[in-house]
Amino acid sequence: MKEKNKHIVIDSYWKDFLANKDGYDAFSFIYNFYVNDLLSYGVSLGFDEDTCRDAVHDLFCKILIDKKKLLNVNNLTAYLFRAVRNYLFNIQKKYSKISNSFSENIPFSVEISTIESLINREDADKLKQTVENLLKELTPRQREVIYLRYMQEMDYEDIAMLMGINCNSVRRLVHRGIKYLRSINNDSGKPLSAILVTLTYYHYL
Repeated sequence: MKEKNKHIVIDSYWKDFLANKDGYDAFSFIYNFYVNDLLSYGVSLGFDEDTCRDAVHDLFCKILIDKKKLLNVNNLTAYLFRAVRNYLFNIQKKYSKISNSFSENIPFSVEISTIESLINREDADKLKQTVENLLKELTPRQREVIYLRYMQEMDYEDIAMLMGINCNSVRRLVHRGIKYLRSINNDSGKPLSAILVTLTYYHYL
C-alpha cells in the first residue's frame, strides 16, 4: 500500500470507528493493520514478545473502551507507536528502577524479511543481507529513526514526539545515519537510494 493511499485508508477507518457507536469492523481493520508492526517495534526495542503482546493488547482494549477520549487523535500511527513505546518503558522503569537515560541506550535490533515478491528470490536474499549488514553499522537511535521514517513513513515531528527528542535531533540522526550508510555502501553493488526505496517494501521482525 503506497504511503498516500495507506494514510487515506487508515484515516477513513479511524474516523469511522470514532463516529460509530460500535465500529467493530473498523476497529478490527485497524488492529489487524497495526498489530504486527507494533509487536515488531516492541521486540526491536529489546522487550520480550510476551511483554510486547500484553502492551499491544492493553493499548487496543483501552482504545475500544475509551474511544471518546481519542477524538482529537489525528495521526493514528504516531499515537499507537508512542503509546506502545511509553507503555513498555514504564514497565521497564517500574521493575528495573532504571534511569531516564534508558531510552537513549535501547538496542533496537532489526531483521528484515520481504513482504512482496518485488524481485526474484536470489536478488531479494542478497538485498536483505545487504540492508541488514548496513543497518547493523548504525547506532541504535539511528536505526530507530530510519525505521520510523522509512518503514512507518512517519513525519520528523511525529518521530520527535514519539522518541521524546526535538525535531532537529531527529533530522540530524537521520542525516548522519544516511550519510554513514552512504560512506560504507560502496561495495554493495546497489545505490543507497535504491536500498532506501526498497525499505518501504520490507518489515522489521
